[in-house]
Amino acid sequence: MGIEPSVLVIPGALGIIAFALLYAGVILPTIWSRHPDRRAAAHRTLDTLLKARHRLRRNRL
Repeated sequence: MGIEPSVLVIPGALGIIAFALLYAGVILPTIWSRHPDRRAAAHRTLDTLLKARHRLRRNRL
């Protein structure tokens, strides 16, 4: 007995929504903001998120 396809839809949709929010809220301001302070803050946030992801992946192995 396999996993129902409908069970995978909700986590997949939540993952897509989370990525879209991250992209719109952090990545785009890092690239396109005209305000240097906003760009710097978005860059620091993105750097923090990437470092946390790297630590999680390193600890998982």
